[in-house]
Amino acid sequence: MLQTDIIKKNKIALSGEDIKEGLTAVISIKMPDPKFSSQTKDKLVSSEIRNIVEHIISEKVSTWFDQNPSISKVVLEKITQAAMARDVARKARDNVRRKGTFELSGLPGKLADCQIQKREGTELFIVEGDSAGGSAKQGRIREYQAVLPLRGKILNTYVNGKSNGEDQSTKALSKMMSSNEIVTLINALGTGSKDFNIENLRYDKIVIMTDADVDGSHIRTLLLTFFNNHPFNQLIENGHVYLARPPLFKVTKANKSIYIKDEKALEEYILEVGKLNKKIKRGSAEYRKLIQEQREKLSIQRFKGLGEMNPEELWETTLNPENRTMLKVQYSKGTKDKSKEDQKMIKVLMGDEVAPRKDFITNNALDVANLDI
Repeated sequence: MLQTDIIKKNKIALSGEDIKEGLTAVISIKMPDPKFSSQTKDKLVSSEIRNIVEHIISEKVSTWFDQNPSISKVVLEKITQAAMARDVARKARDNVRRKGTFELSGLPGKLADCQIQKREGTELFIVEGDSAGGSAKQGRIREYQAVLPLRGKILNTYVNGKSNGEDQSTKALSKMMSSNEIVTLINALGTGSKDFNIENLRYDKIVIMTDADVDGSHIRTLLLTFFNNHPFNQLIENGHVYLARPPLFKVTKANKSIYIKDEKALEEYILEVGKLNKKIKRGSAEYRKLIQEQREKLSIQRFKGLGEMNPEELWETTLNPENRTMLKVQYSKGTKDKSKEDQKMIKVLMGDEVAPRKDFITNNALDVANLDI
């Protein structure tokens, strides 16, 4: 029997108590083999009836939504937010979480953990790639230094929206949990994500240790964007996030080597050892010629990445607390909510609006001192 024939012949009213009390009984009279969801027969699940109900309800609901667009928008936003929340919850359940704060089970496979089981004095070095990770793992002090290699550039986790809104927080978490590398990092930290608890943080210092080149700076910026998101901004506010300062050059002269952090510092070193006349105008043809002549007298090695350093070099320049230089990441006003200018800059540089970023680049193009292209 056709759907329309069933409706017309039995005069079914698909609304109110008629659906609840009479629909199953009326239809089952004309159906030779009605199907129910359970033995108690409280729900009819025959495909013929489902198609009828879906057709009528879909038509009526679509018409009502067309007539009430403002309410439709609110409903869609609620549906989207609920879907993102379910996705975050599902991925959180799927992640293997350790049973205790310092228990080794459930930690990421690439994490070379430290030996002591207390947070105080421990350090987690986040490095780019297995090559740098290999040198760092060999050069570290295993007792209190841990190393986590991440593969390439992580996802840009910046989310435009209200700074403190629940919807923005849900979107940020959903975006973060879509990246395997970020999930690996969260598991290593031990704080959780949706159920974030800073008391479960496994390391006292979280050190971003990327290469000293432009790609390293980009990866460092992406990681800082992640840590700026709620709730991980608490790690910055509580002084747990640091930046390592690995050298870019190794300069050897007369069998003695020194490490230099960047191009500007190398130029200053050349001026000093070459005893050049500093009154010569920088950037002039004569100045560039003199700098080039002095460079040729030195043995200059440019590190393309941390992986090019042997473990001893990496320890001496970047890992050794007695020699290394590290910067603590801090908000200008102490907290994320108070640091409006910080958030404005992050939005310009990492947001999805191209025009403000283009204006920033145009306005600051002449101030660039080290352009690596």
